[in-house]
Amino acid sequence: MSEQEPRQPSESGMTRRDVVLGGGALAVGLVGGAAAGFGIANATEDEAAVTTTTDAASAQFVKSEGTTLRVFETELGTPWYDQTSWITSDDLFFVRNRYATPIVSADSWELKISGDAIENELTLTFDELRAMPSRTAPRVLECFGNGRTVNREQLGYEVEGGNWGFSAFSQGEWDYVPISEILDRVQPTQDAVQLLFWSGVDGPDTGRPIAMEAVLERPEEIGLAFGLNGIVPIPPDQGGPVRALVPGWGGAASVKWLTEIRIATHRFWTRMHTREEALIGSQWPREEFDENEDEFLGAAPEDIEGVGATWQNTKSFLAFPYTYDVSEPPGRYILEQGEVPTLPAGQRTMRGYANSPFGIAKVEYSVDDGSTWQEATLVEPEGLPYSRVRFEFPWNATPGTHVLATRATDRNGDVQPERVPLNRLGILCNAIAKFQVEVT
Repeated sequence: MSEQEPRQPSESGMTRRDVVLGGGALAVGLVGGAAAGFGIANATEDEAAVTTTTDAASAQFVKSEGTTLRVFETELGTPWYDQTSWITSDDLFFVRNRYATPIVSADSWELKISGDAIENELTLTFDELRAMPSRTAPRVLECFGNGRTVNREQLGYEVEGGNWGFSAFSQGEWDYVPISEILDRVQPTQDAVQLLFWSGVDGPDTGRPIAMEAVLERPEEIGLAFGLNGIVPIPPDQGGPVRALVPGWGGAASVKWLTEIRIATHRFWTRMHTREEALIGSQWPREEFDENEDEFLGAAPEDIEGVGATWQNTKSFLAFPYTYDVSEPPGRYILEQGEVPTLPAGQRTMRGYANSPFGIAKVEYSVDDGSTWQEATLVEPEGLPYSRVRFEFPWNATPGTHVLATRATDRNGDVQPERVPLNRLGILCNAIAKFQVEVT
């Protein structure tokens, strides 16, 4: 399974639903009138027990789709070629959903923290969470599938998943409570192995585990976000009222519509990091697991074929249309398949974005298909943790066909490569992207 799955209903037939939280109980209103809760326990139950009819033409999102790119039925991309801002507004923020957006009331939202590796169980309301010490920080969110298109267009790879181009990449200013505040209250035990973020409203199988060691390395940076760009609570399509925030990792780790956290002495396996957000290929041996001790939630041992993806890598791309020669562009893209963008001749300022979890040291550019490189100018603000950087460079566009490219180097010395090895889902593709342009 892959990011192509949103084209199809789940086994239960569910493609759209409205979610209402009330009186401490969860009810999911389905078109056919059925109702079911999606707590962790339901992830191992028979989905066929939840049946309904659906309207295929019904809306999948709360916000207007506007000029966003329709990648799949439940995925919207930011039109990267039309962006110059550092922060992405909510109306253009990319959306990567497995199911249709649920609407969850902040007034009756609750978060339960439990598990066999904590001293104290805890349940929080939205107001109680907001009353905790919080921070505001810019953070970039990038889907693991951002840049997947380069696999198909430049590397000659057949991969699964959505053809995002560079649209699964947005930056917001997030209000969040550090996970340290939660840990201080529940007191994890020394034998805690993993922390599981779980959405009890986003279908029956949406969650993502993180090793406790990784959580404890960054307890002030990982957190529970309740606001985005001054909007409190977070807008529904971005996971409101509360979502996890795991900066530096792919967006799937920042689980939306958070309702449960489990801290356990065993490992968890979920759909998100086995069938959808995993590196599967000859270079990634299958992760070890214990079928008897581990907990499988919406996933099975046979789904573990590679390694669950975690950190993002070093990437850059131009804020310019990218030609889809061999693959189909997303809906509302400004170029047809095979179409090359055109520019009138003359002096231009070319712009773009770069990011790395470890900060960008420099961006270089080429206007001759990578034969020569020069250093671009980084645009402030820069040097902020887990944030993207803008860059620009001058170009005297002369008539003819040109290939432009950029490559970023991060503060660890990691440089964008010409090629990356094939992985089945095409994720974490940071090969240097080459942009064709016809100057007239």
